[in-house]
Amino acid sequence: MLKNITIKENNAKQRIDKFLSEEFPEYSRSFWQKMIKDDLVLVKNKKVRSHYKLEAGDKIKITKKEVKKEAKEKEISLKSDKKIKFKVIFENNDFLVIDKPVGVPVHPSESTPSKTLVNGLLAKYPKLKNVGENSARPGIVHRLDKDVSGVMVVAKNQETFLYLKNQFKERKVNKEYLALAHDKVGKDESEINLKIRRSKRTGLMTISTREDAREAKTLFWTEKRFKNFTFLKVKILTGRTHQIRVHFKSLGHPIAGDKMYFIKKYQKFKAPGLKRMFLHSHKLGFKDKNGDELEFIVELPKELKNSLENLAP
Repeated sequence: MLKNITIKENNAKQRIDKFLSEEFPEYSRSFWQKMIKDDLVLVKNKKVRSHYKLEAGDKIKITKKEVKKEAKEKEISLKSDKKIKFKVIFENNDFLVIDKPVGVPVHPSESTPSKTLVNGLLAKYPKLKNVGENSARPGIVHRLDKDVSGVMVVAKNQETFLYLKNQFKERKVNKEYLALAHDKVGKDESEINLKIRRSKRTGLMTISTREDAREAKTLFWTEKRFKNFTFLKVKILTGRTHQIRVHFKSLGHPIAGDKMYFIKKYQKFKAPGLKRMFLHSHKLGFKDKNGDELEFIVELPKELKNSLENLAP
């Protein structure tokens, strides 16, 4: 974060406050709006407003002193924490693939300044602190929501971090999830291609046709239909915040157990024994630095498997 940022083509036409809040999620959008208003964020060494639309080649300069002050005020912790447990399913000198537990945020932020996966990673891999482009996200190439479990890859050195990050940006990574949605999904397979943006009113992600909304594509296949639910395999072609959850709510089939993106009429329908959101990162495929195709799978956690097996046909 403590460096100049050059805007690439895929980030052009975004509002600068929105871009910065997504690039550095440990700081809120309102924080960046204040930074911009106080002339502590410059574009091409010139003052801009929060609604400024970025252009490819723009160079953003952030005042380091103020960013450090904000981090201190929010008490974001990068201390190692052995109490944060996670399972390593593969490891080499370049990266590790883990099974992220449900209920654990990936990295520190204003709302969760400590007790994150990053804190647990640093306890076992202290050298990670030097990997990445953001000190609050050492080694983190991609993220899963707090209430999503499953497979993740973490870079162990800067070369691998940049190599993997580029694959994610170019959408060359295969990301598949298993999900349980409310009601019976009619189609056996389909694509959801609806843009997403954050609502200023609620703070949640929402479907939008506005100019500042971002492209989001989701593919899904119906695995099995039950009386009040549908079990799905889901593949995301983009990686927007809460993408799967927002897309399926837009279809009228919110993810079971999702307390944020729910539809009121379905709250009376409970999956047996389900005490969490039924969304699991099942498969992750990417290339290593040798160009070899790799694929890692984490099966459904026991609690989700048991709930699925006990659904009424």
